[in-house]
Amino acid sequence: MFLNKSASKIGLAIIGCGDIGRARAQFGRIYPGVEWIGVCDINTELAQILADEIEADFVTTDASELLSRSEVNAVIIATNETAHYAPVLLAIERKLSMFIEKPLAVDFAQSIELSNKIAIAGIDAVMGYTQRFRQRFLVVKEKLDTHQIGHVSSVTARGLLNRTIANMVLSRANDQRNITPIVTSGTHMLDMCFWLMGETKPKSIFARSTDKIFGGSGSKDTTVAVIEFDNDMLLSISHSWAAPENWPGGVYGMQIGLIGTKGVIDIDDMHREVILASDYNQPSGYKRKQVDAQLDLKSNRQNRNVDFVTSIPFGQRSQGEMWGPIRDETFSWFHRLLTGANTPHTTAKEGHENLAICMAIDFAAKTGGVLEIPKNLNDLQKSF
Repeated sequence: MFLNKSASKIGLAIIGCGDIGRARAQFGRIYPGVEWIGVCDINTELAQILADEIEADFVTTDASELLSRSEVNAVIIATNETAHYAPVLLAIERKLSMFIEKPLAVDFAQSIELSNKIAIAGIDAVMGYTQRFRQRFLVVKEKLDTHQIGHVSSVTARGLLNRTIANMVLSRANDQRNITPIVTSGTHMLDMCFWLMGETKPKSIFARSTDKIFGGSGSKDTTVAVIEFDNDMLLSISHSWAAPENWPGGVYGMQIGLIGTKGVIDIDDMHREVILASDYNQPSGYKRKQVDAQLDLKSNRQNRNVDFVTSIPFGQRSQGEMWGPIRDETFSWFHRLLTGANTPHTTAKEGHENLAICMAIDFAAKTGGVLEIPKNLNDLQKSF
């Protein structure tokens, strides 16, 4: 379901005015098909700053007030990870098309509820898995869809993040039980692997985790898992957000290898193609000054003078604008809304399934055994 055919323009609501909401709001302001924008954040100052910056048509701290406006027919939900449930529920009640930053909810029961309600309402809801819009992965997807390496039999994937991200996410979470490297950031790698692998269902999971750094916060450092699928394909993944703060990758690095019956594809996405070495301390993570590429010499406890400058997954700011996959992803969503075009976006259903497998990996690591995956992933709730 996309916007009503009589609606030739988008009335856009932005809930959450942090870095990601800000970037997408800026894209909405310059996209010809968006004629009205309202913004909302519980932080009055943050909401007003963004409203002034993009000359928003409406600003509020009340999501219900914004989504009740007659002009609104689509919404971007960009609050922090633990605050998606309420605004998504409001948008479902109003049958609005949605773009939701991952996850649907950090609580699995709430994710089930939202996923089911979105499906029943027939709402077009997609999620923010920006990696799908990067050229290298789009090209690889095409090669796999046209069977250039035959039948894929195994996939290996490794993800590595600077621990600044973990510190940021854990510090702002009221409930840290499901704030783990796999659920919070490894979900991007898992989504990419599942997307590249195509139609296949996980059958069993074996996993282990370490917690020497973030165990005191109730989280994990690194998780390693092997997933077996119903077509005998194997996926081996290792994901860590425990690299030191002076690790040159400011945010995300990833490596994926696919072995098929007729060939292999090896993807090095560790961002070493552009390396900056400087006398100035380089920022890391997602803070506003960092995304703006402004050097904040007090933001890091350790010197970080070497930077993989393209390691922010959604893109980089240059010449006063944000460039990269977040731009392509957002514009593609606008195009999807207005035309009903088929786009590479992760659907809400796929995002919910990603969460189910991520949480299953954490559960398998906790219990130490092999976890058998039910045909209906929602039945995993009995285990969690």
